[in-house]
Amino acid sequence: MDSACTAVQSLDVSHRFSHDNLHIRFNSRFDPPQASVLINLLQRYYQSCKRIFIDVREVEQPNPVAAAALKAAFLHADYEPQQIVFKGNSGFALAVSGNKVLLVPEKKPEGHVCRGNCAHCRCGHKKARSESKTA
Repeated sequence: MDSACTAVQSLDVSHRFSHDNLHIRFNSRFDPPQASVLINLLQRYYQSCKRIFIDVREVEQPNPVAAAALKAAFLHADYEPQQIVFKGNSGFALAVSGNKVLLVPEKKPEGHVCRGNCAHCRCGHKKARSESKTA
């Protein structure tokens, strides 16, 4: 593992590649060090990626100085703004004109797990269990 990957992971930033896209995830905060890491990742990989997804769902409040630095970097960069896609509400504070912001709904906790004991079981557990007893 090279030192750049280790440095990125220690700043609560992780990245991976999937289907010619770069996926960058911020785990808790977006401060100037994280903005610097993001700018470096974008400069390094934008030419080899179709899209760059930046997941900021875990970031509650981006640092205003970091957000301003990122926006300034976007305005002076060579890549297309349509190439950048933010995921999460904090993306609105970081995006510039042309960037997309995706709002991903939170997963609902599973309230009911059927074990075939329901009065009106719809999944067939009860039926399968009763058929195995008669066979």
